[in-house]
Amino acid sequence: MDPSQPATISSSAAAPIVPSCTTAAGPLSSSTLVLQWPQHTDVVHALLNPNNAPLLLSSSAEATAASAVAIVSLSHTHQVISLKLTNTNYLYWRMQMKPYLLGQRVFDFVDGSNSCPSPHILAADGVSLQVSQLFLCWKQQNQLILSALLSSLSMEVLHLVVDCPTSCSVWHTLEQALAFTSNSRIMQLHGSLQDLRQGDDSVTQFLQKVKTLFDELAAAGRPISLTDFNLYVFHGLRGEFKDLVTSLVIRTDPLPYADLLSHLLTHEFIHKSSHLSMGSAAIHAPLLRTPNIPPSALLSHRQPSAQFGRNRGHSYGSWHPQQNLHTGS
Repeated sequence: MDPSQPATISSSAAAPIVPSCTTAAGPLSSSTLVLQWPQHTDVVHALLNPNNAPLLLSSSAEATAASAVAIVSLSHTHQVISLKLTNTNYLYWRMQMKPYLLGQRVFDFVDGSNSCPSPHILAADGVSLQVSQLFLCWKQQNQLILSALLSSLSMEVLHLVVDCPTSCSVWHTLEQALAFTSNSRIMQLHGSLQDLRQGDDSVTQFLQKVKTLFDELAAAGRPISLTDFNLYVFHGLRGEFKDLVTSLVIRTDPLPYADLLSHLLTHEFIHKSSHLSMGSAAIHAPLLRTPNIPPSALLSHRQPSAQFGRNRGHSYGSWHPQQNLHTGS
């Protein structure tokens, strides 16, 4: 048989799940298969031909296969996926989108494992071709997934997928553009980890920055160890954490993210509490200290001299400065 001619596929009421690899003219070839079509949608992609020649399904078998396909509407995507994809949050967007598509049992469309079936089948006359209902079902489902993906993109990344006709092409284009798997990006991420400092950030903010770089390296296929993660954190902390870092760095086992965060938050709380206590004491303290003068010294300071009392004939208790201006000595 001419390899360029379409292959035919027949159906049987007692069809096995696995298609039988027999041919109409003897030996098996890549373009002429007589398949016993199963009533299962997970083998729809078996209709693909390696030589891109249309694999032809008989009308009855095609109708049976098409009736088994259930279209998933994905109408609630915007309620489940709250995060819009931008240039900087691909990891978090994928973390939401992939489980959602897996749960809807349509992720095989975006990863390419569920390929497009042949668009034509053999008509009832056995000679002419007609449009495959199975192909139309696949195309409809693919467009619904494509719509769900596009609705979750922000304007700043939408231009990346303008020319992508299928959900699979959109998924892989976004991965190549935003997953940062190039060597230059790997070098940049390592440099950012080495230069990262806490500065005025809180412990939580600083650890989130380190964790983001850590996750991006893992997604790019270049993960760093938990020990290195601890060392990058210790290196970037402020000097007030010096004593804590000294006690943690000598541990034989590195701290997981949650435990490390707990230790640092506790130290941060204690440090802030001690500074608040010192600040409160300074606020209530007098600006100038009162001199420690004994009462006798204060009394002698107020009492006029004996000579003044004898010369004027007045007691010190009734003395007024104006009296000295009108008396002669």
